[in-house]
Amino acid sequence: MSMHRGNFAAQQLSKRPTSKNWRAKLLSLLRARLTLENWRAKLMSVLLATMLWYLIKKNVATTPSPSETPSPAPVTEKR
Repeated sequence: MSMHRGNFAAQQLSKRPTSKNWRAKLLSLLRARLTLENWRAKLMSVLLATMLWYLIKKNVATTPSPSETPSPAPVTEKR
């Protein structure tokens, strides 16, 4: 059941009853196309972004900030 991209819009328009409100029809068509086309790539992007966010969050929580580390003793010059 493969669907070509050009046919998707025509099928969506033919499924809906004709309406005078063309703006609502266009928005619902765009919403359907944005969510249904390339869903595998979108799902992978969301998963990768979530993993990256988790790794950064975990790294920030375990790494002490530079202000928390004790500073070395000041070097005094002896003559």
